[in-house]
Amino acid sequence: MKTICIFAGAANGLSPQFSKEAFRLGQMIGARGYKIVYGGGRTGLMGAFADGAISSGGLITGIMPQFLESQEIGHKEITELIITKSMHERKSLMYKNTTDFVLLPGGLGSLDETMEVLTWCQLKILNAKFHVFDLDEFWQPMKLLLTHIAESGFMHNTNLEFVSWSKTADELVDNL
Repeated sequence: MKTICIFAGAANGLSPQFSKEAFRLGQMIGARGYKIVYGGGRTGLMGAFADGAISSGGLITGIMPQFLESQEIGHKEITELIITKSMHERKSLMYKNTTDFVLLPGGLGSLDETMEVLTWCQLKILNAKFHVFDLDEFWQPMKLLLTHIAESGFMHNTNLEFVSWSKTADELVDNL
């Protein structure tokens, strides 16, 4: 069975479309019966995705460090909420056994996780696919940066062959 790890913002962003599509993507992935792992939050796109997965009967595990749980931002309706001692332990558990990573719009946390996973895939520490939900072309600046890095000789183009870019939730789910 596939394990899908979700990276998404803890904020909603300025466009209401972001939350709507995060919820819809959660419904779609949840309905497929995949194991879902994410950061455990109840706010922003993270929470919208989780709510969508829950609404379709999806089983979803959240992994959150204690210092964030103490701020009471953990999602209480998910299947399981694992509390870790550190961000490093959180990310290690999120990545473990993941077959596919999905990136929704987000901020520095989502970008940090993305760069780490792309690096780990490049180094063959992880063997997974990486799916970018490029809703409203949100991640186009990152795509341009990664292309620039490769074209400047700091990364082989083949290091991005495991990355797919989808403009719609339907397209992304079809690529899983």
